[in-house]
Amino acid sequence: MGIVATRTITLPTDYEQLAELEPVVAEILAGAPMIEDVEIVQYNVVLALHELCVNIIKHAFAGQAGQFQVQLALYDAPYRLEIDTYDSGTRPLDLGGVAEPNLDDPPINGLGIFLMRQLMDAVTYETGAKGNHWRLVKQLPIAAENGSQAQAA
Repeated sequence: MGIVATRTITLPTDYEQLAELEPVVAEILAGAPMIEDVEIVQYNVVLALHELCVNIIKHAFAGQAGQFQVQLALYDAPYRLEIDTYDSGTRPLDLGGVAEPNLDDPPINGLGIFLMRQLMDAVTYETGAKGNHWRLVKQLPIAAENGSQAQAA
């Protein structure tokens, strides 16, 4: 089990800069061989990461100027993508207090964490003296040469 590729970017708390996420995700996913449904996987990862970054800007920094770091790491055996964000926003989150939304009567806002949990295989959050740390994990389905899904060893 090892790291195949890494990428780190630092973003300002500016929503317009979130457009930088998609090419970075595409670049790192290119390091995994034959991801099954790569376009869907990439879209889901970018959407989850975008939602996370919007939450960091909106809630952790409360709209104040600042910056945060996004680290992406592609692992093999099995192939997975781990995304870590680090920010020094002053408003920590009680993730346990975030309820599942009522999808029969969906709210206009507040679906970001729900979406992240649906699109990724793991979503964790910690806060401490050094700030806030989020981790998103996506297991990557690797297609076998004959077209069926293979388990990376």
